[in-house]
Amino acid sequence: MAVDYQAAYERERTMRQQAEQLLEDKSRELYTSMQTLEQTLDDLKASQNQLVQTEKMASLGVLAAGVAHEINNPIGYITSNFNSLQEGLKYIQSFIADMQPSIEEEVDAEKIKNLWQQLLKKYDLVYLLEDFIDLSKETSEGLARVKQIVADLRAFTREDKAEKSRVDINDILRGSINILENQTKYHANIVTKLTEIPTVMGFAGKLSQVFTNLISNANQAVDDNGTIHIFTEKADDGIRISVQDNGHGISEDNMKNLFTPFFTTKPIGEGTGLGLSISHGIIEEHGGEILVSSKIDVGTMFTVLIPLSQIVEG
Repeated sequence: MAVDYQAAYERERTMRQQAEQLLEDKSRELYTSMQTLEQTLDDLKASQNQLVQTEKMASLGVLAAGVAHEINNPIGYITSNFNSLQEGLKYIQSFIADMQPSIEEEVDAEKIKNLWQQLLKKYDLVYLLEDFIDLSKETSEGLARVKQIVADLRAFTREDKAEKSRVDINDILRGSINILENQTKYHANIVTKLTEIPTVMGFAGKLSQVFTNLISNANQAVDDNGTIHIFTEKADDGIRISVQDNGHGISEDNMKNLFTPFFTTKPIGEGTGLGLSISHGIIEEHGGEILVSSKIDVGTMFTVLIPLSQIVEG
């Protein structure tokens, strides 16, 4: 039986062309799908960043009254100090005005000395000048306090750049404690033990959001005069940041849903239910994890672990 090589060749060529066309079509479909997935991923990242910022602004709304009070306190006594300084300068001007004629008339030294002593007592200048030193020191401290609060707020509210930068965890914690001070100082005792730890690569604004959320939650969990311990340490597996309270504790049922978006045990209007969920995502973004241990009527401890891979040596 004769073999039709020409027909066999044509069939093989046709099948090869069909296979190549099918492969090309599938490649185009895969490329299109990949582009769609990349765009979807970019959109999800953008939405996530927006959600983080939205939750941050919601937290800032809660903090606003307390922060305003913290700023108004030093501003109040700075204003009062300047009023006292102005009044004091008037006494000094009067002293100079009373002394000037005797000096210009070239009155003898003894009379000038006596007049000097009389006017010092009249205007109480010795006390006034000593008070000026205290007022100046207090005013400088007040201005430094306002400057620090503003700096901490800027660190808390800023949107981080696309790339991580070198950050000091202890500094971020101090800033979080600072902007929450008006809430905590009337309600809880903050005990800190911030040990020397290396810097890490991270997003300062996002980490500030995490720590502010954890400290705020701890403050809400304790009764009046409760205690919140905040400490940092370098461990074998990385850097550990712990926030421990002696509050009401978390039930087993609530522990299961702790990081679920929109889950909250707070009254309506007092929480979005996103704080811990977003905090969990931020720490995962840093390659770490959040650990929780709690006992009812004993307290709760949240521990943030930043892995060794994020540590900057030197």
